[in-house]
Parts: sequence; C-alpha cells; structure tokens
Amino acid sequence: MKNTELKFFIDTTVAISAITGRNKDAWILLDSGKKRLISLFVNEFVIKEIRRTLKEFDFSQENINYAIDYILECCTVRKNVPKAKFSKYVIQDKNDIPILSGAMQESAILVTEDNPLKIDAKKYLVCVNPSEALKRLSI
Repeated sequence: MKNTELKFFIDTTVAISAITGRNKDAWILLDSGKKRLISLFVNEFVIKEIRRTLKEFDFSQENINYAIDYILECCTVRKNVPKAKFSKYVIQDKNDIPILSGAMQESAILVTEDNPLKIDAKKYLVCVNPSEALKRLSI
C-alpha cells in the first residue's frame, strides 16, 4: 500500500550511500520508491552531483549510468529551482541550497546524511536521515 501522505526529497549523500552499499536504510528507502510504496524526489542538481561523486569514486561510466538509471527508477526528477529564489535560504554550505530549495518546492521531507545541512535545513522544513525516514514509514 502506497504512503501518499509523505514525500521525501533524497539528497546526494543518501543516493551515494545506497548505491555504494554503505547504508542499508538508504537502500531500503530507494527500493521503496522503486516499488512505488512511497514518493521520492530528486532534482537535476542531485543527479549531476551523483554523477560527479561516482566519477570521483572511480566508477566506470557504465556503472555510473547504471546507478543513475536506478535512481531514475526510484525517484521522480524535478527541474532545479531558479537561482533567483536562493537568496531566502541562509545555510552554512551555499552549495546545498539547490537541494534545500528542491525539497521546499516539493513540500517534502529532506533526507540527508549531511549533518550541517540537516541542522540548517530544520529552519525551513523537516529533515531526517534514512533511518529516521524509515521510522516515519514503519518500514
């Protein structure tokens, strides 16, 4: 049965943890999105960051493409929020504003493993790690 009330915006750290097998809860969360049990979202910025990070991890282009295809099966991809709307967000790492603004635009719970982002994002929306997200779903 799909949980249509909760929407989650997945950041790069969670996607990378799931893809690399570093965090089982992140994998379960993405797999639940793939099975359409929950609604997961990313934006174009997150997809670009996933590609760049996997390249830094020396993934082959074939494996990067496979990983991106998997993310696309699990999540709905949204366009990036225009940079003109970034000024309303005051956070430590300005590079995280596209992620925060994407979650805000979607009215979703932000799922991240980035603790500074998690602390800053709580000024604007609900922000959890993958384990906390699963607890909200009782998965």
